[in-house]
Amino acid sequence: MRSLAKLAGLLLLLGGCSTHYVEVQRTVSNDPAFTKARVVVVEVVSDPVHFAELSVSPGSGRVSRSGQLSLDTEVLSAALAESLSFSGKSVLTKAEYEKIRIGLQALRPSSGFRLPQVDALIRLHLQVGLQSGLYEQERVFAFYRRARRCRYLKDPPPKYQPCQETENSTWEEIRVASGASGWASVGYSGEVFLNEADEFRLHRSLSGGGVIPTAYEDERAMAQKVANGLGRLISNEMGALTLKLRLEIDEGNHSDAIDLLKEGKLEEARRFLEQEVEDPLFESSTDYYNLGLIYHAYGDRVVAAEYYGKAIAAGGYKRMYVDALRNLRTLDAETTLD
Repeated sequence: MRSLAKLAGLLLLLGGCSTHYVEVQRTVSNDPAFTKARVVVVEVVSDPVHFAELSVSPGSGRVSRSGQLSLDTEVLSAALAESLSFSGKSVLTKAEYEKIRIGLQALRPSSGFRLPQVDALIRLHLQVGLQSGLYEQERVFAFYRRARRCRYLKDPPPKYQPCQETENSTWEEIRVASGASGWASVGYSGEVFLNEADEFRLHRSLSGGGVIPTAYEDERAMAQKVANGLGRLISNEMGALTLKLRLEIDEGNHSDAIDLLKEGKLEEARRFLEQEVEDPLFESSTDYYNLGLIYHAYGDRVVAAEYYGKAIAAGGYKRMYVDALRNLRTLDAETTLD
């Protein structure tokens, strides 16, 4: 009996009039070895940041202010630590770890103290450029105009209409629209070390970058946006990804089990189909496949693959069966977090 708790992340999607799907959602890791680390320390250093503030109008553009500033590396480290704290992982900045160490030493409990074991260390070097400013552009607005003109005659002919209206007449007006925006160009490089038998060994090198949109603010407020955006960049490289797979229900035999699947009642459909497969005369590729789909949704890859194989062996070599087996390998057991 499968627990309904295993249905977390499962949605039933109705697509079109005749095709129905089950959507399977799993969180997977880009780096399984790093995922196993439970305590991680992050250390960040940054080059001086070059920033420029522009003033751009339709007729000209100029740099109104430029210079350098120093990013608060603790803010950056804290933002990165927060973005990598997934699946029970505790990510600390170097300063936070040192604070814990000093605090435990000050307590000096009679039974001694033990620092949390650091499983991984991330060291990053950043290069950041900031640009903000006020931007003006010409925008053309169209206006609708209705005109009414009247001409009165002393002796008008029969059915004469003295007034006429002119409709759907437009004219254009050019106005200057002002806006403010900014962006940060971020590049990073660094290393990840994993603790193996109390010795930190190089696990992998990191490098990358991106452009992070920011609002028009002072450069220090923009630096906070850089910290948040950097956390997302690193998390995408080493953290978790959410994968969604849409598995098509095989409606080949229109059984009661298929009706249950369409309603999202996977557990009831499973019980119904498993009673059917106990019949020695049972040989339905459709029902084998749908059983595989149910176990696929539950996250039981072994049973799902077995039923998918039976569906193909029963003469149902359909494209959806082959796609289901390929998608099953996508949600690899060693990289699935949930």
